[in-house]
Amino acid sequence: MFRVVMIVGLVALALVAVWVGTSPGVSRGDFVYAAAYGINTLDPAQMSWTNDIRVAINIWEGLTCYHPETTEPIAGVAEFPPEVSDDGLTYKFTIRADARWCNGDPVTAADFARGWRRAVEPGTAMDYARLLVDNIAGLQGYYTWRNEAVAVLTALARLADGRGVDAQAAEMLYLHAELGEVAAAAKRVRTARTRRCDFHQALSVELSEMEVEWEAIHRRWLHRHAAECDERFARTGIAAVGDSFLQVRLERPCPYFLDLCAFPTFMPIHESIEMLREHYQNLPLTRQGLVVYDQQWTKPNRPRPTKEVCAGGSDGVGSGKRGYPGLITNGPFMLTEWSFKRRMRLTRNPFYHAGDRVAVGTIDRVVYIDANTAVMAYEAGEVDFLPGMEVHYAHKLIELSGKGLRPDFHNPVVLATHFYIFNCRDAEVFGQPNPFTDARVRRAFNLAVDRNLLVEKVLGCGEPPSGHLVPVGSIAGYQSPVSLGYDPSQARRLLSEAGYPGGASLPVIDLLHKTSGADEKTCVVLARMWRETLGVRVELRGKEPKAFAEDKVKGLYMIARAGWYGDYNDPTTFLDIFRTDNGNNDSGYANADYDALLDQADGLGPGGVLSGRMALLARAEALLICEDCPLLPLYQHTNLMAIKPYVQGLYPNRRLIFPFRYVEIGER
Repeated sequence: MFRVVMIVGLVALALVAVWVGTSPGVSRGDFVYAAAYGINTLDPAQMSWTNDIRVAINIWEGLTCYHPETTEPIAGVAEFPPEVSDDGLTYKFTIRADARWCNGDPVTAADFARGWRRAVEPGTAMDYARLLVDNIAGLQGYYTWRNEAVAVLTALARLADGRGVDAQAAEMLYLHAELGEVAAAAKRVRTARTRRCDFHQALSVELSEMEVEWEAIHRRWLHRHAAECDERFARTGIAAVGDSFLQVRLERPCPYFLDLCAFPTFMPIHESIEMLREHYQNLPLTRQGLVVYDQQWTKPNRPRPTKEVCAGGSDGVGSGKRGYPGLITNGPFMLTEWSFKRRMRLTRNPFYHAGDRVAVGTIDRVVYIDANTAVMAYEAGEVDFLPGMEVHYAHKLIELSGKGLRPDFHNPVVLATHFYIFNCRDAEVFGQPNPFTDARVRRAFNLAVDRNLLVEKVLGCGEPPSGHLVPVGSIAGYQSPVSLGYDPSQARRLLSEAGYPGGASLPVIDLLHKTSGADEKTCVVLARMWRETLGVRVELRGKEPKAFAEDKVKGLYMIARAGWYGDYNDPTTFLDIFRTDNGNNDSGYANADYDALLDQADGLGPGGVLSGRMALLARAEALLICEDCPLLPLYQHTNLMAIKPYVQGLYPNRRLIFPFRYVEIGER
């Protein structure tokens, strides 16, 4: 027992609420792990948070799964490996005959097609829809067509309601609706010789004032669009061939595609979800053309039907006669209890194809309101696994681990980079000139940071200092380029070349961060380094996570805290976030040469040209971190965790992926 934690923990217990997962009369699960937050969503199409994904990969199973130690893709619902064409573009997956949902229904290829399709449909699609859209043939066209239709239908619905439309909506109607009424209105606007720059604004006014049966037009357009949806989707590269085969055609070779197939966005969805789909005028779309489901579909607290009830017939799932049965999943575990922000229970799926090799019967995910409380619960034996230990005395725990005094503590270097971003897009921020539109200034701020000092003297949790975006040595076959180092004299020279000798004429630099101890410490050190080396003044601006994220997206910063955890085992999981049109590119960085290098790498196939692809990606990273510098990389993340000695089959790994089907509990 380590006394430092005991003392700090006892004080914490006196000051904060106790374990919120405890409820009277609730028995302890066979395996219990702690979580710092509640679940955001269990919808595979919409999740992006690690906490959610950790649950998803244990209650669902994709075509592939993750190896518990290496995290490499292995067999899942499909036989492994699949058939792959010589050009690397076509994959044929054979669904294993014994794959079953937790109600006993067979898992079919159509279940995967359903899951993948809803993941790209407007109304359901979220951030990770791009993993499908960017890789599968025809999906980009379908995705664009559907979203444009939603814009048109939304505009028509507004006109039908007498609310009018803005210039952007008028432009969408003019370009895509192919409506005689819109064409006539446009002709009248043109005849009035409206200046071209005012055309869409004038058209919006004309449309809003027209006495037209917009409701009838909307209805006609919606029904026509709905009738085309299935036929359009059938042209994409996703095809269920009977129940047992899923054929996937890619837009270009994707060396990491089998890795993606284990990610939540690629999970199958049971047909029972259609019972909770919103309909409008007997169509499986909303009035705006969206695909929307009752969010309660991921809840387990509805009567779960027996296998006999779900087997089919008039009372089967999908008939609606017995109501929605609750969440049906196909992984090694199923969700049986969910107390919001308190406790979640997973129970072994009796129909799982490898159920005889799943040793744990019940898993509890419990939420703690304080990290110290979680550590104390672990010490008391109430918790078997702490996936994270974000406490202010973490460095002490790492010391104990390093000395061999606590072999149950682990601190792996993970596939993640901590960095800051510069605002590259706005000439002014808060009414002040923004110097970071100049790459020389960004390079100077990079060169003025002593990363070794930061991680050794300030952070102290074993983080490897890094000037790279892609973690060095983390991806086989990828040779990282040489990065910028610590060079104060070069930093001062560049700043002078940019017109700011000794920091003269620079405005006060705004540094946006989240309000947490670690962020605050890092920002204080960065500000001091920049002041001492470059002569600049830095103002720290801490915000709560939600407000912080909003400011970053809006570009309301000069420098902002950022970071990225890899989603799959390839450099592009990091490099793509700085593409010009990427939704995660909050820096506003745009360089056609950088985009072209990534595009060129995408066009290369696997096998003999893989090294050429990796070389192109390394050139792209070199351009990013050595020349343009829209970011300031600082270090690779580590993740301090604790695993009880009696827990077997749970492995610390760099991707923080934990398939619980391999967990076994020994003598406590």
